Amino acid sequence: MRLLPIITFSLVSIFSSIVNANANTLAAPSSIDKPVTQLLPNQNNQCNKTLRYKVFFEGHHIGDYERNLVWDGTHANVYTNSTVSVLITKAKLNQHSKLHWSQQRQSFVTDSFERNIKGLLAGKVSATFTNNGAQSTVTEDGKTHQFSETLLPILDGDTIGVQMRLDIMQGKKNFDFILQNSDDTSHYYFKVVGEETIATNFGDLKTIRVDQIKKSDRQLSLWFAPSIDYQLVRATYKRKLLDLKAVLISKQIHCPQPIILK
Repeated sequence: MRLLPIITFSLVSIFSSIVNANANTLAAPSSIDKPVTQLLPNQNNQCNKTLRYKVFFEGHHIGDYERNLVWDGTHANVYTNSTVSVLITKAKLNQHSKLHWSQQRQSFVTDSFERNIKGLLAGKVSATFTNNGAQSTVTEDGKTHQFSETLLPILDGDTIGVQMRLDIMQGKKNFDFILQNSDDTSHYYFKVVGEETIATNFGDLKTIRVDQIKKSDRQLSLWFAPSIDYQLVRATYKRKLLDLKAVLISKQIHCPQPIILK
């Protein structure tokens, strides 16, 4: 059971962050059967977004997390607060990530992130990303590691979430990312497997299901609802004795009123 908080926080970095693309950032096709469409971020987007999820282990509620996304044009700050409790153990995570749209990459890239965990697994991690994601420097509890990639940018979980949502809205069926861990990088592959209607906290919704592929020892599935701004409404992770599930329970989107000059 001591591994459960570790894995849960790892999943927060992957599937919970996928909710963070802004409500009005992109115009999207209405069906996954449409051809790939080039969509770009809105240069004047100022909407803020807060989404809250519950995490379950074998049907038992073990944690919650809240994510707040603050946009400034094509730059964003993402704030995560998460708590996981298993038996007598408890851990709290706070993270702040910065990302932006790269004209050179024609994709989102990470600028930096800071992560602080209290309780079980206590520690601090900070990272900076340079050269449009080609290089990263990670410091964990005073130890520094450096990484580099040539084909794909190195991204944190929040940026992967924003980019994956964009890929889905563009109609892409396959995508892969390099995720920055605290002391390593990992290559993740995903595939759109089809449309499914599922029961959610917002009623029965038609969703787009995305599965992680090329990993035979686990199953990670993600469900996005086009009618709720293409947000992640459910995620499941199964591996050996683990059976985790995250569900969206509430959402708030705040956009400032336009200024009218007289």
